[in-house]
Amino acid sequence: MVSVLVIVYVSCNHSKELTVNNSLYNSSKSHNMGQNCMSCHKKGGQGEGWFSVAGTAYHTDNSTAQNVTVKLYSQPDGAGNLVKEIPGDLLRNFFITDIMSFRTGLYPVVEFNGVKSYMSSSISIGSCNSCHGVSTSKITID
Repeated sequence: MVSVLVIVYVSCNHSKELTVNNSLYNSSKSHNMGQNCMSCHKKGGQGEGWFSVAGTAYHTDNSTAQNVTVKLYSQPDGAGNLVKEIPGDLLRNFFITDIMSFRTGLYPVVEFNGVKSYMSSSISIGSCNSCHGVSTSKITID
């Protein structure tokens, strides 16, 4: 008779995949405002959880846009189905680890104190700061 010992372990990177890490109103646990969140919060990255949508919102004067709400719709200008609502935190970041499908494109709307800012084109990835603040203007709201 032959005995076999099998050792099973979960690697750090695998456990980060399953970590839920979503922004919350009035929270200040986020960091690195304006940077591409998904450079760390991705498969194999050092960040807690794999973000499916993440970014930073500002007022037009570059001041903090605390507790914004980002909504993703199936059609432009807030039309169609509301696919996801993401609360922003006190440090003006918003992020989720929920599984999202961008297959048909999603249309972001940023809301703050009743004011809405619409993105006219659809997004096919949720890495907002990979473009905003780099090759296009920052996400702003008044």
